[in-house]
Amino acid sequence: MTKQCVYCGAFEADTFDHIPPKGIFSQPRPNNLITVPACRQCHNDETSKDDEYFRLALQVRDGIDTHPDVIKARPTLLRSLQNPRKLGMRNALLKNIVLTELVTPSGIFIKKQLAIQTDMKRLSRVMSRTMKGLFYHHNKYRLPDGYDARVIDQDSFQKWPANDREVYEKMINQILARPGVTIGNGVFTYRFGFNTNDPNDTCWIFVFYGQAGFLGRTFPQVKPSA
Repeated sequence: MTKQCVYCGAFEADTFDHIPPKGIFSQPRPNNLITVPACRQCHNDETSKDDEYFRLALQVRDGIDTHPDVIKARPTLLRSLQNPRKLGMRNALLKNIVLTELVTPSGIFIKKQLAIQTDMKRLSRVMSRTMKGLFYHHNKYRLPDGYDARVIDQDSFQKWPANDREVYEKMINQILARPGVTIGNGVFTYRFGFNTNDPNDTCWIFVFYGQAGFLGRTFPQVKPSA
């Protein structure tokens, strides 16, 4: 293997990374999983732990528990939580269980319920790798140096000020009008678009299990003023 690592570009790729993590798909896994060349500095035990956390955090989300792949994967999920070697991950999830208020879109209180506050930094790391990997998959070259890759979840986006959301919503609606690429039984779907003046300036929409959404963008880094 002589290809460059799609993440850092500094090392020769000596392994492959599944994007998104293959663990989110139940067995038997689909035959159109995507892999990209990576180095062991960028794809290692720590990123594998992030991938596992990502899978657990998604599959315990409210509203996703009825998805067929989540139901099929539930025994594996329970085994992971009971595995003594996964004690740290189990504790990380359990300590973030909080009591929240369920309200209607208009703000009317419905009930109190338990919810899990996930570590968005870990989820964003996984999604940033996924976006960079898909950028390579479609363009056949890694995201050039001098570009940032940022990903947020749909809940965080809804908390943005209205003026900031409005800038992106037109772009989002245009991308949503395009056909998506789906892997597995509705487990993962993505869409993307790019700036016609700069094909490395891209916007992505990711949806897991038909509900958990993320918004991502690659864009030129802002050079500090002299």
